[in-house]
Amino acid sequence: MEVRGKKLKAEMVLEHIVDLKRQQLFGYRVLSCIITHGEKELRFQDIKDEGLRKQAELSVLKGVAKFSKDKEIFINTPISIHIESLPLYGRNFVICLPADLSSDTLAKILLSVKKLKLKSALDDFYVARYGVEEETEEVKLGAFDFVFVKEEFYMNSSRSDVAKAVFYAKSFGAKVIFKKIDTYKKVQLAIDCGADYGHGYFFGYETYSIPLE
Repeated sequence: MEVRGKKLKAEMVLEHIVDLKRQQLFGYRVLSCIITHGEKELRFQDIKDEGLRKQAELSVLKGVAKFSKDKEIFINTPISIHIESLPLYGRNFVICLPADLSSDTLAKILLSVKKLKLKSALDDFYVARYGVEEETEEVKLGAFDFVFVKEEFYMNSSRSDVAKAVFYAKSFGAKVIFKKIDTYKKVQLAIDCGADYGHGYFFGYETYSIPLE
């Protein structure tokens, strides 16, 4: 697509997700998408044109799928592309769902994800002070393959409470990922509390520019 003679591109950031025990790259989380033409930039969430949104989202999905076929790729739920089309671009997509979605919406999306034989992740998981069990029963952790633990929770709670939450999530069969790790202190905390994976700038990231198709 051309805008005043300049080609549109999607700029994206892929943060590394690392296996904490093996110290090996496990996958990538697609964090952002900025549309550029020349020196101008437009954030994906600010795009009003539905056709352009779909074009940008589709280009990013195709781009990351080509980039990595042997690692898990964690993406947000598509906005302009029907979720049933995802397996056409990659079988290694993991759909990240925010914890504040309603139970009905979560159940509907998870059903589609399972039918497509893709994986799912609960994003920004935290535990309220009144207890792990009461908080997590609502989100039904057993339906998720991965759980991203919210930074504010693991940094502002006691180590024993964080470890308890990690154990609880893992008891449902989910793999636990600590979000936004940017210091060695956070890495050690994640390991001490039993997390499986770490995500964040501490482990590195990659940026890519993909022409919109």
